[in-house]
Amino acid sequence: MSKPNLEPQNMSHKKIITFILIAYGISWLTWLPNIISANTGKHNEINNWLHIVGGLGPMFSAFITILIFEKWAGFKKFISERFLKIPSARYILVGLTMPIILFIVSSIIIRVTTGEWVNLLELGINSKIPTENPVFIWLIWIIFYGIGEETGWRGFLLPELSKNIKTRISTLYTALIWAPWHIPVFFYDKDLGTMGVIGTLGWILGLIFGSIVLGWLAKSSKWNLIPVILWHGTFNFFTTSDRIDSMFASLMSMMTIAIAVWITRKYGTNLSKE
Repeated sequence: MSKPNLEPQNMSHKKIITFILIAYGISWLTWLPNIISANTGKHNEINNWLHIVGGLGPMFSAFITILIFEKWAGFKKFISERFLKIPSARYILVGLTMPIILFIVSSIIIRVTTGEWVNLLELGINSKIPTENPVFIWLIWIIFYGIGEETGWRGFLLPELSKNIKTRISTLYTALIWAPWHIPVFFYDKDLGTMGVIGTLGWILGLIFGSIVLGWLAKSSKWNLIPVILWHGTFNFFTTSDRIDSMFASLMSMMTIAIAVWITRKYGTNLSKE
């Protein structure tokens, strides 16, 4: 009678490459009409829903990749571990409240430096979101970019990389795969497309350190995605408004970098006590 294999499972390069190609393919093809319209159309209009739906690419890619390599049993296990096994309430609370606290602190700093408070009625309003209702805006970020992105990046890619690579380094690789995924958006989104070299480098730096925070939160939650979904969607809600000072996004990003540095110093290369 053969003994069960108790060796830790190794990272699969085939799975990772398959995931990346499918995630890029789904999202880039979804965004392609907006690139064409923004650069050749008479009115340079984009379809808001195409922009939003493109965020689901990493999620669909994770599902397809798992079904290809691990079949239905692997898919059911993935859904159970990432969504159904509820993590500690502490990490759910962190995922929801950290972006809120960062925004409050940013608001106080802006108030002290400019003498003005942010208009809360303008939070989240963005030309690429087809509603001005703040609850619906938040839900759109949660569903299409919280669930849509995190199911792929922190649900599939980061755990796969972490099988053979320390988690902190895996978050860097994840960020370096995550960043180019956004490339098509630069060709039709005026906010990203007009950042310039320095602004783009700052944006990439923010993604790298944000990836550390999200990686820590995901691993601390034993790879359950509820905390990172809440963090990602809520952070986007506070930082993507067309109508509030862009300094809010900059301040929140700088504080996220400081938190990422603290996490790496406290938890080391594995980003977790586990």
